[in-house]
Amino acid sequence: MARKKKKEPTHVFEVNVSKLSISQEKYVDQMIQFISENLKEAKAAKDGNHVSVTVPETITKKMFKLRINRFLYQSGLKNDFRLISMLNEGKQGYMIMER
Repeated sequence: MARKKKKEPTHVFEVNVSKLSISQEKYVDQMIQFISENLKEAKAAKDGNHVSVTVPETITKKMFKLRINRFLYQSGLKNDFRLISMLNEGKQGYMIMER
């Protein structure tokens, strides 16, 4: 009989992009694409003003934050937006706010 593969433990990070989506919606889609390309085995899904990203447990919160900051820098948004940590009902995540 075949053995079942064990699922790798994962983290779910939430990113509140409500302030970013007000200015331009295209940056939200670019951020989702950037995260999917730069974090291995990451699955990003947009739900209104939130982006939920499921990553393996080996990726820490700090590594995730660095990737989002890198996206802001490469998109030329670093001077307009900043990343703030958010605790929301036990979920880990960040909020992108205007400077």
